[in-house]
Amino acid sequence: MDSMPNLYVSSVLRDAARLKVDELNHAKNDFRRLYQQHAGKLSGNDLKTQLKELVDDVIKLYPSLEDADDFQFIFRCINQADDQSISQAKLLKIKQELLGRLQLHSRRLECSSLHVELMKEAMVSCDVTTSTAGKLASVDLDDDFEVVDSNELNDLLEKFEKETFATDDVDVATIEAYLTRLASDLGDSTLLTKLHEDVREFAEEALSDGMEIGQDFMMWCVADLLKNDLISEEKKRILSDYLQSPIALKELASIINAKSLRLWDYKNAEAGLLVTVRQDAQGTPRVAIEEGIIDMLLLHCVGIGFSMKLKSCLDSYVGCSESFKSLYLQVEERVKRDFFLGRHPLQMLPPLPPVNVCSMCHPYPPAPMPPPPPDMGMCPPPPPMMDMCPPPPPPEVIVVPTINYKKKSKAGRWVNHRMVNIGGLDNLRNRYYLRDFFLSHLPEEDGCSPNVTPMEEVQANLIKTLAVQGELRKAFDGQVRVGSVKFNALCSSLPHKTILTVLKFLGFPEETFNMFEHFLSAKLNIGPAVRGAPDRVLPRARGVPEGHALELFFTEAVMCFLELIVRQSTGAYLYRLKDRCYFIGNNEQYLLFEEQALRFADVMGLDISFERSRSLGLLTFADDNISINDREADAYAHIVKKQLDACTTVFDWVRVWNNTIGTYAAHLFGPLSKIMGKAHLHSVKKTYKSMFDIVLENGDLTAHITSLLSKHIKLGPSIAVEPLIYLPQAYGGLGVKNPFVTLALAHEMPEDPNADIASFLASEEAYYHAAAANYAILDADGRARKLEAIFENDQARIDAALGPDRDLSVFMSKDELVAYRERARYPVLPFPPFPAPYSPTAVPSLTNLYDDLLTEVSDDVSCSEKIQDEVCRLSGKGDMRSYRHLSGEDRWVLQLYGDECFEAYGGLEIWCGENVPQEVLRVVRGGTWDDDDDDSSTGSYVSGFTEP
Repeated sequence: MDSMPNLYVSSVLRDAARLKVDELNHAKNDFRRLYQQHAGKLSGNDLKTQLKELVDDVIKLYPSLEDADDFQFIFRCINQADDQSISQAKLLKIKQELLGRLQLHSRRLECSSLHVELMKEAMVSCDVTTSTAGKLASVDLDDDFEVVDSNELNDLLEKFEKETFATDDVDVATIEAYLTRLASDLGDSTLLTKLHEDVREFAEEALSDGMEIGQDFMMWCVADLLKNDLISEEKKRILSDYLQSPIALKELASIINAKSLRLWDYKNAEAGLLVTVRQDAQGTPRVAIEEGIIDMLLLHCVGIGFSMKLKSCLDSYVGCSESFKSLYLQVEERVKRDFFLGRHPLQMLPPLPPVNVCSMCHPYPPAPMPPPPPDMGMCPPPPPMMDMCPPPPPPEVIVVPTINYKKKSKAGRWVNHRMVNIGGLDNLRNRYYLRDFFLSHLPEEDGCSPNVTPMEEVQANLIKTLAVQGELRKAFDGQVRVGSVKFNALCSSLPHKTILTVLKFLGFPEETFNMFEHFLSAKLNIGPAVRGAPDRVLPRARGVPEGHALELFFTEAVMCFLELIVRQSTGAYLYRLKDRCYFIGNNEQYLLFEEQALRFADVMGLDISFERSRSLGLLTFADDNISINDREADAYAHIVKKQLDACTTVFDWVRVWNNTIGTYAAHLFGPLSKIMGKAHLHSVKKTYKSMFDIVLENGDLTAHITSLLSKHIKLGPSIAVEPLIYLPQAYGGLGVKNPFVTLALAHEMPEDPNADIASFLASEEAYYHAAAANYAILDADGRARKLEAIFENDQARIDAALGPDRDLSVFMSKDELVAYRERARYPVLPFPPFPAPYSPTAVPSLTNLYDDLLTEVSDDVSCSEKIQDEVCRLSGKGDMRSYRHLSGEDRWVLQLYGDECFEAYGGLEIWCGENVPQEVLRVVRGGTWDDDDDDSSTGSYVSGFTEP
């Protein structure tokens, strides 16, 4: 689920929002009139009548109260008022209580009005100025270079020109030989043939029939383009209008489907694509290439579609290759373990002596006759015998459903079920790597829309994986080497010959190269990027546009082979985050990694540099520890402060806060898993306090937001401010996040992260001694029986497994036992022969240890029964979830402010959500893209948004 930018609101949605706001104002006016009408009559002879009218009005506002127990009791009190059993004073108290409930509804309406005012402010801000993301993402080159310094701009363009228009100097024959040798090392040639067939079939279908995309796919691509910082604000406004119109999306899909990929070229290609400079969300200036709307949409759809197919084909190819096959023990290793750790064969008992009894004189007694059948009276005669057997029943028809991904609805989404791993740690690591890291940047097919794992999630998984791998290597090998390599200017300097040679090797037919070459060798107009300079149109000789969908497709197609060659040569894994690669292993493996990385870069024509700092996020990885880079953390806090200061609306401020510093950044500090330890938790808390001091200027978060709200809207005295600030948006709050809540929920982090590893080593030592004691019970005859049972006394097999001239009376050494710990699980020790005593021994499990170290620590927040009942009552209303689907942070907030909400608003829902234009509210808040809804493709675009 990726964050969406703050979208522009179309005029049609604005009109719909105004109608909803008018209804809210009308409801408020009706309520005020109703409340004043009842509040003015606090006594009188007609108190019973007043109560009946008041109860009817309350039920109109709260239909669910009609069947509530307390209201049923109020009904009985009113009905018994005539027989003097209920006093006037009691009836007056009941009326005051009902008026109090109306007062609570008044506060909810007031809270709804606050959200509407903030929504209006955000919509006006979109008209007056660009959003915060737009301010940070765009650079006005005609405004005296206010954002980018002129010297910095010239240096950036000079570097871009040097990299992009340089000649391509790679050897195609060398690349082909390199890839061919790698493929032969990976396994059977039929795997490569199958890969070629799948890729060629897909490409030829796309060339002949077009992309054949649907409205859902087009909606996803438009939303994905809106996240790109390098697209101009004018184009983002156009794309926002398209996203808010289902009819426009259908028309765009039909335009893209009608395009011929064989004949495609840029519109006005001879004039050249305009080159400009924009800043990304972090304020870094980057070179951007201006494309037309239709060309941009077509190329994005092609890039995403081809990327999904590439991931699918390479997943199948690599999963069956020799390097990524499940690792099990060799036959000799397995039988060696069976001999020393397996069960003891039973000693054959001597046969019983024969009994000398004459069978003639003492014949065997006759077998008893079967009992007669019971007397059933007259029975029907048996059926006549058939002349021939009846024909067999027809075979069962097994219907195998065919999956058409282009037409498949979301409700019937296909799920790829992986087999349960029953091997050792190597198998578990292999499965996790293929699932979480291999080609993780590429989208995969998920129903009608692509599914992309967020970069932040991949980086967070990588941090804890490197931490666990490092601690295990230190514990098992006594040494660990961590290294990283960066491919410099990968996007702008990737040789075109390298790209086309790799695509040809993967099986793409020659017909697709016409489109690829038109894209890669497009003419660029670099002149207008500098004020006053004439047009300079030059064909691009190297590189691909940064942030482009085809850039993702091309770079991943090339870089995946580095992952394969490193795995093949070292036996370890290369973890890659786009142009940065991370490796962890022993010293020998690290040297092989450096050698293969240099060889790969030389063959492919790339420039690399090995980084000694080995930083990831805001962490620095050393061979012996992981530490936080405080200087980088302070710099990040200043960037966040700059972004927040540029916010012009409350919703912008909340969105930027939650996306940067408000939500715990696992991709910067690492997930709160057991391997990180409590010392790391304290360091993160200390760093967050320092960052808060920078961003809030040594202030308090609640006070800062309260002051911010006071500047933008008028807060009434009846509004409970803290619940308004921190409650989830579905309950009527602003949904402001606080990372200290997440950090507090991880208070059970272990003091020593290596304690579990030490416990495993201790259990392994106990297991070895128990196995040795069990083996020592065997005498020479027992060992001989084992040799016969396992090896059939074949001396060649015995020597191959146990070694020649081995003393079998001595148990295997500790090093021999632990040599297989990562490839196979330890077997359960057998029972010793009777009457030897038996004491159970725990079997050390390395896979359980690995999973346990990766487990993220979070306290299970248990809310009070009152809060749980209220959450269950509201579940399913709007976006409010059931209790079990609430995060620990949301449960904490609801429990913390629950009593205050009940006192001020009568429940956890502090607004009247049905009276607020929530769909428009999601848009101006900057929702998140999510296609998990079961809405049809003809539904509104907002069905793809959830709260940020």
